Amino acid sequence: MLRVGYQGMENSNSEEAAKKMMTKLKVSNYELVPLISSKNVISALKRKEIDYGVVAVKNSIGGIVKETLEAIKNETLEHVCTEIMAINHSVFIINPNITRNEILKVISHEQALKQCNNNIRNFFPHSINAPIEDTAIGAQYLAEGKYDEYTAVICNKSAGLKYNLHLIEEQFQDTSDNRTEFRMFKTYDINPNDHTPSKFDQISYSIINEKGIGNLTKAIIVLTIFGSFYLKDLFNWSTLDASMTIGAMLAALILFLTSNKLRANLQNRKLIGYWKYYAIPDNLETNIEQRFETPRVVEINEIDGKLNLIGWLCDNETVPLFTSSTVMTSNFGKRNGKLVYWYNTPNQSAREFNLNGIVTLNWDSIHPASKVDSMSGWYMGKTTKDIGSLKYLRITKNEYLALQNSDYL
Repeated sequence: MLRVGYQGMENSNSEEAAKKMMTKLKVSNYELVPLISSKNVISALKRKEIDYGVVAVKNSIGGIVKETLEAIKNETLEHVCTEIMAINHSVFIINPNITRNEILKVISHEQALKQCNNNIRNFFPHSINAPIEDTAIGAQYLAEGKYDEYTAVICNKSAGLKYNLHLIEEQFQDTSDNRTEFRMFKTYDINPNDHTPSKFDQISYSIINEKGIGNLTKAIIVLTIFGSFYLKDLFNWSTLDASMTIGAMLAALILFLTSNKLRANLQNRKLIGYWKYYAIPDNLETNIEQRFETPRVVEINEIDGKLNLIGWLCDNETVPLFTSSTVMTSNFGKRNGKLVYWYNTPNQSAREFNLNGIVTLNWDSIHPASKVDSMSGWYMGKTTKDIGSLKYLRITKNEYLALQNSDYL
């Protein structure tokens, strides 16, 4: 049975989002685990105590959820799916005889307080806001007497009713269009930072590398030379015939292995695949919130022996954000390398803006045969006149498709 941890308690919006996500994933055999905070969710994921973690990342009124930002900003997690939910807040008190003017404190999660800020001032003019870790836990605390009767709690209606509180207001959010984006994460099945080369990559490197032909090729050449004496006797060749035949075979082999096309193909294998990236303009004071904007992904493929990049802003998977026009890479086979590409927007009218510029990315692998798993560098936009840093991270095809097919605020 899968264990799904979520930020919040029973009857919280996060719990409802988690249920919707599991339905979307067509999973019916699962257990929901309330973990109150985003920090607890991410910690439980890292300790393998849960299989999936659900957290709120952004609200249409309150903006970025800071506690989630802090919990995730330095973690490497796989994005599974998103769920955007309409959020309706209700207000409860414990004593039905208390009037609005007598309410001195309003408790709820920081985000809920932001989403209801104007109404709080109007309905409870003498109150102060008291942020707590979860909306539903506020209902529990009020019912248990941890707050006095002059306290109101903002929470999901089902949470207030569960604890037999007195409902005094529904639809309490400042605007009717109040939505929160929840995201589900998991840990990678295979560590994306594991730079151990695959068997195929190791064999390829032993055939051809930055020094030319590799050790495996050298061994084949030696064996071929010694084998020529056997062929000479088997076919009753003269020494001259055997020498010419073996020489021609070795020359063809060496020419093939050292051809620019083959070297380029093996070089491209290090970079071909799926990536997500963060672009941080230099003029921003903080770069953390970029991780919570609409995700950006790139597919690097090969066309006619040359690398090609197609980038997507995941709000609209039918129109690419950019495509590469020219791509250059450093020499094959070295641990350190460089990827440079020029980019532009292929369909300006569909995107309503035009991007073009240049990007330079650098990588550093543990082994020269390893695929590149991360790159960092900078970009310079010609049209936008901005400069900033870039971080590329290799992802699985499943995550690439999940990011593209999800909805975002």
